[in-house]
Amino acid sequence: MPRRFIVFADSFDENNGGVIALHRLCDLLNRGGQQARLWPARKPLYDEAHRGEYALAAWRWYRRAWRRPYRTCPVFHTPLATRADLEGAIVVYPEIVHGNPLRARHVVRWLLHKPGFHKGRVEYGPDDRYFFYQKAFDDPALNPDGGDNLLKTVWVRDDVYKTVNTGARRGSAYILRKGKGRTLVHDLKDSVLVDKLPHSQLAQVFNRVQTCISYDAYTMYSLYAALCGCVSIVVPEPGVTKDQWYPDPKDRYGLAYGFDDIAHAIETQPLLLPHLKAQESRSNASVQAFVEKCERYFPA
Repeated sequence: MPRRFIVFADSFDENNGGVIALHRLCDLLNRGGQQARLWPARKPLYDEAHRGEYALAAWRWYRRAWRRPYRTCPVFHTPLATRADLEGAIVVYPEIVHGNPLRARHVVRWLLHKPGFHKGRVEYGPDDRYFFYQKAFDDPALNPDGGDNLLKTVWVRDDVYKTVNTGARRGSAYILRKGKGRTLVHDLKDSVLVDKLPHSQLAQVFNRVQTCISYDAYTMYSLYAALCGCVSIVVPEPGVTKDQWYPDPKDRYGLAYGFDDIAHAIETQPLLLPHLKAQESRSNASVQAFVEKCERYFPA
């Protein structure tokens, strides 16, 4: 019998990798025969014991929703949850969510980044179960039995990001995103910040410039730059070795970890798209394994 999953996620944003991963998870669960719904992250759940706080949060939610309605991706199957859907459901929270806002009995924490990276604290439940988007985000202290609890959803945008310029290139692009606040170490002359560009314009920039420098060590946009023919360079995080950054060498295809690693990026760039497409196809297997483990963790 299908299990019901509630994925706690912000409004769809094609420029937010974590949000894409959450919406894609809901989509793949439904495609795999489960019953999955999205719960808008800012939508409060009625709380009889704290009616005043709920009323204020609800007013803020509906005011925001009126101005900017909650968005889903038109090519994903991602219906929205109601309060009735919560009964007996397995709720999936990204690692940035503290506590248990939906007061669920069955909770999965999906580590889409290192716990505590964004907000400097970790507030999870003693019975939560943990899955990680990549091994670099796993935390053995939180997840002592989760050595193989990989849950990775992939949506390769090779319809947008592809090499169309095989001629001359000039200048560089750079990415801050989660690396905002880090010291800039590259030459800013003829360098364009691309954080807020839509995909179509970003692909044009990546096809125009020679190099892309990212201060966010884990953004998908570094890979998109490589797909467009850029030399894609990731500025190393202090104290993080290349093997610690991405333990699997295949996950480093098309990328240079630092300016001394450019030869590796150029040499492995042709291997990147086949690797990403293989990851995309394996997403279904990853999600199916996730469902099977949840059935063991949370018997119906």
